[in-house]
Amino acid sequence: MRHRLSTVLGVIVLAAASLGAAPATAAPGLDQAVVQLMTARSQADGSKLAAAGAGTEVNVQRSSPRGDWAFGSSVIKAPNVEGAYPEGWLFLAQRTATGWTAALDGTPEFAELAARAPAAVLGTGEKQTFAANAKAAAARTAAAQAAPTGLSLPYPVGNQWKIIGGPHGWSGQPRPWSSIDLDSRAADRSVLAAQSGRAYWVCSNGGHIRIIHDNGWTTEYYHLLNEIRPNGTPVRMGDYLGLTSTRIPCGGSAGSNHVHFALKSGSSWVPLADKTIGGWTYFEGSSAYGGGARRGGTTRYVGDWIQNYGPETGGRTFENTDNHDVADLGQAESSITVGGVPGNAPANLGVYADVHHGWRGDLQLDLVGPTGTVYRLRDPAPSDDGTIIHETYTVNASASPANGTWRLRVRDVDTNHSGYIDAWSLTF
Repeated sequence: MRHRLSTVLGVIVLAAASLGAAPATAAPGLDQAVVQLMTARSQADGSKLAAAGAGTEVNVQRSSPRGDWAFGSSVIKAPNVEGAYPEGWLFLAQRTATGWTAALDGTPEFAELAARAPAAVLGTGEKQTFAANAKAAAARTAAAQAAPTGLSLPYPVGNQWKIIGGPHGWSGQPRPWSSIDLDSRAADRSVLAAQSGRAYWVCSNGGHIRIIHDNGWTTEYYHLLNEIRPNGTPVRMGDYLGLTSTRIPCGGSAGSNHVHFALKSGSSWVPLADKTIGGWTYFEGSSAYGGGARRGGTTRYVGDWIQNYGPETGGRTFENTDNHDVADLGQAESSITVGGVPGNAPANLGVYADVHHGWRGDLQLDLVGPTGTVYRLRDPAPSDDGTIIHETYTVNASASPANGTWRLRVRDVDTNHSGYIDAWSLTF
């Protein structure tokens, strides 16, 4: 069979003399098309991994009943040497009369194919995630690249893990230095999702997970043990992904238990320098694996421990100062519309409430998220005879999207007194 191959960085078309009607897993040309595409992408990024000859994988995870669409992961494996890591992508491919058209995740071509893919290959929720990720990544300016990411670190908020490798490339020395190596100080070595999104496994035998977030960022996790095997699975910030280990399922090396955690925007690795993740802003050293992280006046270097402060987004505050009456045994709501905050709300959303009432112990306060999720701020306290609530509450609102309409709901549960909402605010 003779093939005609045309390629750009985001898409490849392989024309075959005979296409037949075989299922996607056996269709002639699919593997070759995807391997050629990811090899071209890797070389364009300046990587020499394909030339190392450690092998490739094309893992078809879903196909259409007619066999004319396929979705899965693809990998250029790494040799088992220090500083080497496999390069992986999700791919989507369509077979037409002229052959297979394939594209890699994070590219405009992938987004275009995803919009047309049948439901058997990509569900509605996945299409929305891919579209939102592509749109946010494309709209990100140079200034926004250096802004807080809305991401947590990949372990529990409040816990401290050790930096065992500062900013370095996904494969060691080569730039951009998009990755950091982290290890637990406790018996619990659980690696957690850094933010909500959709998770996918990459290597055929596990250990490597990618999460695509709707705020334009993509996070990568390698060396996982006892990991989940997601296939477009929705995850929330803090969901379990696996354990730190020394596993190298698609090659590379690891001298001690850790997670190799990395950041992409669209289809490209991006430097961690000046990014804020988990409350820390990262800086490079004079060579790969050096540097560290800063928070206010505190600096941490390789070998130091850093606490995960969750997905801080830069302290943006939104407020409503209109008065809303709360009748005796009544209920009132005041709304705030939030825009321009990427991803989901943080795990430490600040909610300030200024409420006046004849007997504040009669009041129940709730925060209602954009999708209707209710977060209890204050329960009634019958013996509390104060008349003013000036309180700031910290809410784990990571289950709710940041953007949209938020409401402060105040309910009077007992007789004889009334009051009003004076003002309230949200700090992201």
